[in-house]
Amino acid sequence: MIQQQRALSALSRSIGAISLASLTTMALAVEGVGVDFHGYARSGIGRAAKGGDQACFKAAGAPAKYRLGNECETYTELKLGAELADDNDTSFRLETNVAYKVFQNNDWEMPGQGNNYFGNNEFALREVNMQARNIFQALPGSMLWAGKRFYQRHDVHMNDWYYWDVSGPGAGIEDINLNFANLDIAWLRNTPTVGYYDKTDPSNPLKKEVEVETDIIDIRLNEIKLLDNLSLELGLDYGKGNPPDKASFKKSVDKDGWMLTGELTWAVLGGFNKFALQYATDAMTGPGVGSTGRFINSAEWFKGNKLYRILDHGSFSLTDRLDIMYVAAWTQVDYDKKAQNLDPGLPSKKTWMTAGVRPIWKWTELTSTAVELGWDKVENAYYSSTNIGGQHHFDSQLVKFTVAQQFHPKFGAFVRPVIRVFATYADWKAIDNPLCKKSEGLEKECSALGLEYFDTGTSAEQIMRTFGKDSSGWTYGVQFEAWW
Repeated sequence: MIQQQRALSALSRSIGAISLASLTTMALAVEGVGVDFHGYARSGIGRAAKGGDQACFKAAGAPAKYRLGNECETYTELKLGAELADDNDTSFRLETNVAYKVFQNNDWEMPGQGNNYFGNNEFALREVNMQARNIFQALPGSMLWAGKRFYQRHDVHMNDWYYWDVSGPGAGIEDINLNFANLDIAWLRNTPTVGYYDKTDPSNPLKKEVEVETDIIDIRLNEIKLLDNLSLELGLDYGKGNPPDKASFKKSVDKDGWMLTGELTWAVLGGFNKFALQYATDAMTGPGVGSTGRFINSAEWFKGNKLYRILDHGSFSLTDRLDIMYVAAWTQVDYDKKAQNLDPGLPSKKTWMTAGVRPIWKWTELTSTAVELGWDKVENAYYSSTNIGGQHHFDSQLVKFTVAQQFHPKFGAFVRPVIRVFATYADWKAIDNPLCKKSEGLEKECSALGLEYFDTGTSAEQIMRTFGKDSSGWTYGVQFEAWW
């Protein structure tokens, strides 16, 4: 037994030496290529004031939640990039990005592991692409690219909402100089799960689901200078389902749609203000009020639908001691009558309204206090449950308040890294739900109706176990956030 242990120890040392030599060789190779390292990370610990794990709060039917003191997972993005060639005024650059999300429950959390309440830990290859600049002599400064990529994403940092995002595998050319603006053209793809009715038996059509490749053509004019501190960006996105030609469901899931975006950016008070208008039709309205253009839904019951959006957000320094972040937005999807006939679960319309503000007060360069107040309301939020009689629509509303003491290397709304000690209060409700008003023994389930808990790191069971019949509560914890 002792000899076996010694043999294993020697083998381990040999493997370690081999691994160290391999890593040293790789490091030398990396040093020669000139690899740079970027990324994002957040993690922490928290709990509910009444006991149990930290709960995160998001209004039912809303696509986003206010982030400060309201993130229940560990999340990282690790990005490696390198200039592989830089000759004759041209360059070829490789970009990669690996992401990992766990529910910060244990020391050892593997991809794919999970539990009954939150789902599985996730591992994802988010980006791997090649970017070639100055390839075309007729288009100096332009860039040709191909691969998986975060493509020119537009987001609101306060609630982590990407309102214009067609990221995915694709190819394109950007930074085409038109003198008055830059032109970008891209072809991207995503493969959502799309519902359809199998009509092989007209007397009894069955609702089924299938994964459908959807292609998106994205055309943008950006950096249109209106004034020295005011610029305009215009975008047109066309998306279409492209099922196999001989598939029996082809006619049901090959629908298309359009999305138009206009955004004004104003540089003001050491920060910015962005005002955006969006309009989408048909398949581009599929994901509902959170539609970004990425996950289109080419099912036939989205034909005729319309999406309207007005958004204003930004950040500025009111004084050298006070930074303010803010957002206000209204999004509505109008569902066509034919769509409602095909899918009785659709309402006539669904509306999401949100408003939030985060003032940050500087005590010293190393310390500050942030306060965040956020409000979300969703009209015709969707809910389905066998316990309370099937499909129902109701209005949901959530108010979230957080105070956080912050520690950082210098002061600023977007300065990272930061460590926060926080306390969060939330008040949520499902408004005018007649079943909950007259039900008996279902109060706990109805109290959780006002929350969307599928992607917050919080489950309906957790809300019921922690808060019972209540529709408000406190959490507290410590979190770090960094990007580099």
